[in-house]
Amino acid sequence: MNEREVYITGIGSFSPGDPVPFDQIENVLGRITDAPPRLMKRIERIRPIMKELLGIEYSHYAIDPITREMTESNVSMVVKAANKALDAAGMKAADIDLLIYAGILFDCACPPSSVLVQDALNIPYCAEMSIHSNCTAIYKALQVAADLIANGRYRNALVVTSQLSSTFLRAEYFNQKVLTEEQVILRWFLSDGAGALVLSSDASPNARFKVKQTYLESVGNGIAPTMRMEFGATRWNYNDVINNGWHHLVQDLNAVMKLAPELAQKGMDAMIQKTGLDVESVKCFFCNVPTVHLMDQIIKKTRKNWKNPNLNFYTKLATRGYPGAPAIIIALDDYITETSLSSGDIIVSFVTESSKWMQAGFILEFVS
Repeated sequence: MNEREVYITGIGSFSPGDPVPFDQIENVLGRITDAPPRLMKRIERIRPIMKELLGIEYSHYAIDPITREMTESNVSMVVKAANKALDAAGMKAADIDLLIYAGILFDCACPPSSVLVQDALNIPYCAEMSIHSNCTAIYKALQVAADLIANGRYRNALVVTSQLSSTFLRAEYFNQKVLTEEQVILRWFLSDGAGALVLSSDASPNARFKVKQTYLESVGNGIAPTMRMEFGATRWNYNDVINNGWHHLVQDLNAVMKLAPELAQKGMDAMIQKTGLDVESVKCFFCNVPTVHLMDQIIKKTRKNWKNPNLNFYTKLATRGYPGAPAIIIALDDYITETSLSSGDIIVSFVTESSKWMQAGFILEFVS
């Protein structure tokens, strides 16, 4: 099989519902009213502090705040993003011969989300796979799809991702008596959304970017998971799950704040070395982190290490919240409509997933 160039010919994203101002997030997700007394007091004290540290002005959720019903599923959000990407690529769903779904929380354990998306888009035949991961999920899907197109196995790929953070952030789904401060804080920055990319070996007039390089590496060996949800195959007893709060998303925020800057910097250095990235050629760096506090540290260090004090950074954290894997596609979708790019411009993205410290990135060249 011969190596071929790979192009991103379509980009699409979807954020559900109306933008929810930071001060109204708890009205949508539901108020915490039955947590331990000490935590109830802490919530009131730390809310304004978190507003400043997180830097989030608006978030999006697939919840009707009046009826409390879900307004979207992972699959329905993906379909909306995918249709936008297909339209941008000038393709029909039937043109796709590889479909990859990437995300952390599927609509159902079986069948996989990839075939549900295939069905919803009415794709008669295609190869498909699902990738289970959080922030790095879409990067993994991009690498797999790009490599399979480059080696000639497939011609057109649809890579999709979604996240319904609101599913595990709603007040009525918590066992509030065992809630922790870290679990409450997650409600202020995680959000819902979806994204889609169409990749092709054909440099058609619709091609937007050439995929120059992708990067994946797991560096968490020997480090305890710092984000986890313990409900699963070995913890299935309903009463035990609820009583112990194993369905709550858990994150060790102190460990993340300590480890993330160092590991992210090492990861970016490794990506540069392994891909041969010329940092002086980078037009924009897509900073894929969930808080403005961490982002500021990364921006400062990257500008210093790359000897480029004017390096541009881009994120949609302030106006979309952080929907995990879809965040980078949402940012990329908005970026190409908000910014003027010239042929040959290089954009770079990098992310560290704190669940078990996986790292990923990509390098794209603008072609039209």
